[in-house]
Amino acid sequence: MPLLNREDLKIDRPFWAIEPSEVTAILDTPNKGLSVEEAERRLKWGENRIQKAKRAGKLKILLSQLLSPLIIILLTASLITIFLKDYKDTIFILVAVLVNTLLGFYQENKAESALAKLESYIREISRVIRGGRDMEISAEEIVPGDILKLTPGTRISADARIIRANSISTDEAILTGESLSVEKSARIVETETELADRTSMVYGGTLVVGGSGLAVVTATGAQTELGKIAELVRDEPHEKTPLQKAINKFSINLSIILGIFIVLLFTFGIYAGIDVLDMFLTSVAVAVSVVPEGLPIALTVILAVGVERLAKKRGVVRKLLAAETLGSTTIILTDKTGTLTEAKMDLVDIISDKPEKIVLELAILNTDVIIGNPIGAPKNWQLSGHPIHVAIIKSAIEKGLMPADVFKRNEILETTPFNSKDKFAAVHAKLDNRSRWVYLGAPDYLLEQSNAPTSFKEEMSNNINELAFSGHRILGVSVDNNFTALLVFKDPVRPSVKEAISEVKDYGVRTVIVTGDHLGTAISVANELGLNVREGEAIVGKELKLMTDEELELAKDKIKVYARVTPSDKLRITEMYKKMGEVVAVTGDGINDAPALKGANIGIAVGSGSDVAKGASDLILLDDNFETIVEAVKEGRRILENIKKVIVYLLSGILDELILIGGALLVGVALPLNALQILWVNFFADSFPAVALAFEKGSGGSKRKSTLIRGKLLDDEMKFLIWVIGVATSVMLLFIYFYLLAQGYNPQMARTFIFASFSVYTLFLIFSIKSLSDSIFTYNPFSNMYLVLGTSIGFLLTALAIYVPLLQDVLDTVSLPVNWLLGVLAVGVVNIVAIEFGKFLFRIRDRV
Repeated sequence: MPLLNREDLKIDRPFWAIEPSEVTAILDTPNKGLSVEEAERRLKWGENRIQKAKRAGKLKILLSQLLSPLIIILLTASLITIFLKDYKDTIFILVAVLVNTLLGFYQENKAESALAKLESYIREISRVIRGGRDMEISAEEIVPGDILKLTPGTRISADARIIRANSISTDEAILTGESLSVEKSARIVETETELADRTSMVYGGTLVVGGSGLAVVTATGAQTELGKIAELVRDEPHEKTPLQKAINKFSINLSIILGIFIVLLFTFGIYAGIDVLDMFLTSVAVAVSVVPEGLPIALTVILAVGVERLAKKRGVVRKLLAAETLGSTTIILTDKTGTLTEAKMDLVDIISDKPEKIVLELAILNTDVIIGNPIGAPKNWQLSGHPIHVAIIKSAIEKGLMPADVFKRNEILETTPFNSKDKFAAVHAKLDNRSRWVYLGAPDYLLEQSNAPTSFKEEMSNNINELAFSGHRILGVSVDNNFTALLVFKDPVRPSVKEAISEVKDYGVRTVIVTGDHLGTAISVANELGLNVREGEAIVGKELKLMTDEELELAKDKIKVYARVTPSDKLRITEMYKKMGEVVAVTGDGINDAPALKGANIGIAVGSGSDVAKGASDLILLDDNFETIVEAVKEGRRILENIKKVIVYLLSGILDELILIGGALLVGVALPLNALQILWVNFFADSFPAVALAFEKGSGGSKRKSTLIRGKLLDDEMKFLIWVIGVATSVMLLFIYFYLLAQGYNPQMARTFIFASFSVYTLFLIFSIKSLSDSIFTYNPFSNMYLVLGTSIGFLLTALAIYVPLLQDVLDTVSLPVNWLLGVLAVGVVNIVAIEFGKFLFRIRDRV
């Protein structure tokens, strides 16, 4: 729109650096405001609306469940079985895909519904002056050149230049991260002034907390600062999680291995004299059967259970895969206001030689606070007004000093509202039947105007400077020319945050503060939280802009605080850490945090934060509690541990199958397992125990960093255990199979014994895999009742496959004599011994 572009307007300075009269002339705005007709004409250029990112619909959520590489492999396998006319295999595989899809859809759709309930929309009515009339219109109808009428409680609907100010102040925390309100005026500021210091401008989405004024609209919709942030959010792609990357890599490798296996199997079969077509069909059928049908289901259930556990701790995970990313997190870039602190002001100290109640009584005379429910108990009063005034009243109430009593005792004769020029508010009142002026305002100004001795002024000035640098807000109280007290305010740190940061550090996760607030305030909060910031470990946005990416990367390990940063700065910092191989979690509550939340590996928003922040996040903290992040990291680590167990459990069985079949073909005997038997074990017998591993609680999550950070699904320990189990068991079963055939037993009987042994040993194996490092004798293998139930179902399904005539016909099995079952159980016991020996070797290595 022409009115929004400096180039088209032919101005060489931004609006905040131009006098109000020039701004209205540039925007062609009369003193009485735009006419209704002119406003309608300008509206044709576009409504004052920021396009929200489209939420995923139910169909999109459903279809996204089918895009996993593992699911694609399964769907490919099902198509091959249709081609082979092996419809039983087709049904088994498609059931696995359907279960996985429905589970994933249920969980993600549930999370999106929870987010919809959380969203609260800002007021959509704005007060403007048009044609000399004060009128209310829809915020979407505001156009550049409109004159906004600003009063306390007004949610500003567009960016605007102040043209008239009467002690007006705004809360811009949602944009800048600064918890203190900002005093506004019509005076120009320098062209290079950062957004947080542009006192001549007001911005869409911010709130008027005091005073009144008029402002002419300079930007609407996508051209506002809020709109630019929304564009950053939309433009920032969401990366795949570490688990997605690892599974993608694993799926490619699995496809290659299966392809090689088909070729080798086919070659061995031809060498053994089997018909070419029959051998090709057999090779493909066996390869399809060893695809881990139970893995996608197990992974989905593990993630879903983790999400449910976290929900009980007041954390809503919007995407299933984000739950795993929490476990891979290596650094948390956290906003300050509203995340580490409570985003409010508390009166934390009174420096005076007068009693506190006397000082508070004087301060109360200059406050303007509305009590929402004055009939209730004072401690439950809902106070609204300027945050500093609310803090004074709250402190007075806690000390038994009621505002109504104060105003009743002291008659107000005259008031002078706060203004940015004089930097104080004043009341002319009768105190103890004496007419006095009571001042509340900038302490350095009141101190200078007082008749206090020079030594006292110097002492107080030192106090003011120290407190200001440490992030406190200070106001002075004077009676006539007598400086009476310093009031010290602070945005309090949330309870338990310090302990949470310390605990998450034990998990190898570093915390860095990234805020739009002042450097002194940020350092003060960081030190209060135990980060112990030293010289050179904190930088501001201006310094950041002057640093190259290479310089920033060199400094990243020592920087603990980034202050006075913009949304684009936050996004740059986030991307820098990701580029250096970190898995980055970003926390925030404001609109200014949204781009970084979207760009992070995992974005974490507080429930009381803005809709934009919540929409850009992966995890929402309903109770605004930073400690929930620690629980989320713990749950993420627990999820990763359970995923590792499932992978070892299922892949060791697949390796076993490949070696069994390959060994039999190499020797030139009939296959010890047919394709349908392998499918039965993989999908029915093994899937229930694998899914039950999702309910393993562990010891609160592993403190070891995940191998998924490096894009690997399998670490060295997992590979070793898979090989130990797969090789040891398959070789043993091959020798038993050869022995049975050599003794003249019916091949169908021998194959059924191998089928039963293979199924039972995997069910025994699950109890040893409850821990991939600890000995089975150091924990209760039956503590997980879901695992006991899942294993029992697996045993039942194995028995049904052997002894039910209908299933015997389908699976080509026969009934085994009871004494043969002792041999089946013996194979399971030997397998546990093998894996426990493997874990023992790793424990020795770790000790060395």
